[in-house]
Amino acid sequence: MSNNRLAIQLLSASLASLWLQLLSMQEAQPLVLICLPLLILSRLLNPPLLQRRRWIPSLLMIGLLSAWLAQASQGGMSGWLINCANLLWLLSGLKLLEAQRPGEIRRTGLLLLLAVGLTGVFAQGLGSSLMQGSTALLTVGSLLGLEIGSSRSSGLLRSLFLLVGVSLPLMLALFLLAPRIGPLWQLKTTNQTGLSDQLVPGSIAALVQNNSTAMRLQFKGMAAPPPAERYWRVMALNEFDGRRWSLSQDKPNLAPPTPPAAKSLLPQQLVLLEANQLHWLPWNGRGLPIPTEIRRSSNGGLWQPLPVQTRTVYSLVATGPDAPELWRQRPPNPSDIYLPKNSNPRLNALGNQWRQLPKPEQRLKMARRWFLDQQFRYTLKPGVLPYRDGLDAFLFESQKGFCEHFAAAFTALMRAADVPARVVIGYQGGEWIQDFGSENGHLKVTQADAHAWSEIWLPERGWIRVDPTAWVVPSRLEQNLFNSLGAAGSSDDQRLLVNLPNWIQWLQGHWQTLDLNWSLWVMQFDQSKQEELLRQLFGIHAQRWQSTILLASMAILLALALVVLGWLQPQNKNKLRKELDDCLFRLGIKPKEGEPLEACLTDNPLSTELNQKLANLINAYQEQRFAEHPRKPQHKLIKEIRQLKPLKTRRFSRRWRAKPKP
Repeated sequence: MSNNRLAIQLLSASLASLWLQLLSMQEAQPLVLICLPLLILSRLLNPPLLQRRRWIPSLLMIGLLSAWLAQASQGGMSGWLINCANLLWLLSGLKLLEAQRPGEIRRTGLLLLLAVGLTGVFAQGLGSSLMQGSTALLTVGSLLGLEIGSSRSSGLLRSLFLLVGVSLPLMLALFLLAPRIGPLWQLKTTNQTGLSDQLVPGSIAALVQNNSTAMRLQFKGMAAPPPAERYWRVMALNEFDGRRWSLSQDKPNLAPPTPPAAKSLLPQQLVLLEANQLHWLPWNGRGLPIPTEIRRSSNGGLWQPLPVQTRTVYSLVATGPDAPELWRQRPPNPSDIYLPKNSNPRLNALGNQWRQLPKPEQRLKMARRWFLDQQFRYTLKPGVLPYRDGLDAFLFESQKGFCEHFAAAFTALMRAADVPARVVIGYQGGEWIQDFGSENGHLKVTQADAHAWSEIWLPERGWIRVDPTAWVVPSRLEQNLFNSLGAAGSSDDQRLLVNLPNWIQWLQGHWQTLDLNWSLWVMQFDQSKQEELLRQLFGIHAQRWQSTILLASMAILLALALVVLGWLQPQNKNKLRKELDDCLFRLGIKPKEGEPLEACLTDNPLSTELNQKLANLINAYQEQRFAEHPRKPQHKLIKEIRQLKPLKTRRFSRRWRAKPKP
């Protein structure tokens, strides 16, 4: 196998690995996903038509670029970076198709390395990073194979691992010591969690059938909350039009940032949130957010200026059990009590009956008793409610619903009873994942844990949480959604959920533990974490000497890398050339630097017969190195070279013996 063919096969494998990763990325256009495997197969099969007609790849490039421009102009993908990435992935396949000469193959490899790096901008999880690393290794291996060739597969692997081995310490030093800078732009993605700033009965029931991860939490210096207290609020919806609950359009009233002192010594929650396109972040309503760009709003939300378009890490530092939660004491607005008069008349009539009770606490008890006396059913398939007076149809007719039905109806009943109330959407529950060989772990919250509940205003206590779903299905707070549906008698709804076998869930949980640590300690290694690491390693003045430490480390590692490469690198290009050089030395021929081997055949003291044999060996060596199918195997050629050396030795010995003594 020639060097070119080996390099092309490795590049094809590298592009196939890249395509496998693109299959799981929402940023990849359908045009790219369809064309890349076809281009790879065309290059591997290498039909004669492509060899005879070099203009075919150019024609394909024009056609595919026209299709890409048409898709991009129609708004198929948003964001200039995503469009450029798809173009680069497509050009990598086209460049591979036309690569024939060594220079073209090298340029294809460099283009693939750039495509892999751009893939890492969009996918930064542990699995994606491993795929990107394997793709990059195959690409670098193809470039090495172009120089070393397939006759030395062990030498190719040795050179590849040697290159990786000397590069890893340099990369680690740059990663830990090079100054960290913030993102240069905010990346736009198409990932969505499903939560929105509006709630219509049925929206969350559709969302919970998606079991993808929403966020993961670690607890430092504190225990994880019990299952019944795992409420993670995202938004408080206080505007109601008779059917739809929505977030107020007014600008949120934000509390000033109050960063805690010595935050590393305080108990805190560490949250890794997946992209969701929202400004509002999940939290349990307590603690001080870090970084300080995240602010607490007056309605109990956690708000940041930019939407969450990539994986985001933030902390909630504990403030103590007696610290006041100021947002709970904020008096209600007129929108917190507003109820349309021309909708849901039976709901309004029931609430007016409770209004006769003197205290809000009594009205709350009456509502709870009424819900418990009804025959409500907890189900993912409650049916479609009528557009008008939908809450009346739910409360007094179907009595089948999911959490958003109960929260929306209860909140409207409280308003009808003259008790300020609002709907809160977020997550409830989560699965605890234990770390390997440790008491530590993390809490995984998925989209199946999406939930809606209510908050009502009591003058003496402020805003308190009320979950009417827990009245109907108490197991919802202690068990996951799958088991709580079974407890509620909705076993048919369990088929709508993905319930994997226990061993797959075990593997998935531990893999997500590794992915969480990778995201927290590698992908989220920012300036603050770097400063903390330098202080631990070099003392409190480490930041002042950061540049000196970086330059010294790089100089030492570069020197060691050069020594290792020089020690392990052979002096000759390959064994065959070494044998030929030894033969020329024995024959008394010393090639001049930069001179071709054929020049050794002229102006030398060899006989005509010996010179002809040497010429044949040089021609066989050139054929062995550059021809695609050499006629003579390498081991036979080495044997002939070794047999040539004793001839010259015997000639010298006879001349020395025949020379008369002075």
